[in-house]
Formats: sequence, structure tokens, C-alpha cells
Amino acid sequence: MTRKYGLHKCLQFGLAGLLGWLIVSILTAKTQAQQSNIVPDNTLGADFSQVIGNFQGQPMEVITGGAIRQINLFHSFGEFNVSAGREAYFLLMPGRCL
Repeated sequence: MTRKYGLHKCLQFGLAGLLGWLIVSILTAKTQAQQSNIVPDNTLGADFSQVIGNFQGQPMEVITGGAIRQINLFHSFGEFNVSAGREAYFLLMPGRCL
């Protein structure tokens, strides 16, 4: 009489789920680690730019703030490098008018 030793179906699904979660976590951590290098400077004084990295968990930087002069919006950066596979967006916050 031979006996088969196998994993119970629930345990198989649990291990497959754990492996899938681990792979997704590693890939996500790698994407977020390659954040862009966007560094505002202080030439606009109180109207400085602000950078929000990994906006809403996505591989993107959102840039807010800046100086409004008449109908123009100005930003000033010491460095502005957007990494491969990432995006940068300029966002005018509610309550600020051009």
C-alpha cells in the first residue's frame, strides 16, 4: 500500500497567495525606491514649490505651490530629474487663482 503525501488544498492556496504577495511587494518597493530627484530652491521666498512623492501610492511626483504673478505661475528648482517610469505633474491647489 502506497500513500501520497501532498499539501492540503488550503495550504497550497495559502502558500501561492503568500508568494504572490511577496513578489508584488518586491516589485512595488523597487518602483518607489527609484523616486525622481526634484529639489525646489528658495529663490521664490514664501512662494516656494512643494514636491509630493509617490502621490496616492502611484509612481509620480506632484508639484504644488509656486509664485503667482498676474496670470503666470512660476516654480524654481535646484534640480529637476524625472526618473524612468515615473511622472511629474504641476497641480494648482484649490483657492489659488491665476
